[in-house]
Amino acid sequence: MESARKDSVRRQFSQNAGDYRDEPVFAEGEDLRRMVESVALHGTETLLDVGAGAGHTALAFAPHVRECVGCDLTEQMVDVANQFARQKQIENVRFVVGDAEDLHFKDASFDLVTCRFAAHHFPAVSKALAEISRVLKPGGTFLLVDHYAPEDDELDAFVNTLDRMRDPSHVREHRLSEYRDWFLEVGLSYREVSRWDIRLAFDNWVQRARTPLPMRQRLVEHLQSASPACKETFSVTLDDAGLPVSFCLKCALIHGVKGA
Repeated sequence: MESARKDSVRRQFSQNAGDYRDEPVFAEGEDLRRMVESVALHGTETLLDVGAGAGHTALAFAPHVRECVGCDLTEQMVDVANQFARQKQIENVRFVVGDAEDLHFKDASFDLVTCRFAAHHFPAVSKALAEISRVLKPGGTFLLVDHYAPEDDELDAFVNTLDRMRDPSHVREHRLSEYRDWFLEVGLSYREVSRWDIRLAFDNWVQRARTPLPMRQRLVEHLQSASPACKETFSVTLDDAGLPVSFCLKCALIHGVKGA
């Protein structure tokens, strides 16, 4: 099952890697600034970015640390990220193919590990967090940014159904309570630095994922038929014809520090 899910991720992101390089949600997100400013950096750190995608997180941190390594499951994403770094003439970053649940780095290799908008694609987040804790130096910090599901069962089911219909490689938006338990299990402290809503334009969202037209219609119906609580929580906006214009996903920046 895990292998099939990873193959789904590779298929999904091999077809649209360039879109993620240019998409403002990833390239210009306010959360990038929040991530960089949320940790004290001295310019001597080594950083690993897990699920690096098109490279935005590693490239944002590069001016503030000694060395960045980004790893991603999809070879096409790695190629895009390395090209992006060369275009920007940033020399202390490199990107390699790698699995978040089986990181090919030595124990205690990195001062800092980041993971941005990727964990909801991991088949086993607990395995990935165990690997992240393993490669962190004692006292090192893990920064996680991702969408999360509310604790309410109805809201959780609504948003995860929405994401799975749009993108078959989506595994799950986890609840913050789940992340807290997993962090503590692998020896990381848990602190929510900030939470916010990210607004997504429906048409752009489905186009970026190459969602087939029949499934797009199902997504329209899912948003149209949402309960009042779901529409309010996720700020679902419909136009005068009842078609979805936009909605919000819930996001969080979480810090975990590895114990000595």
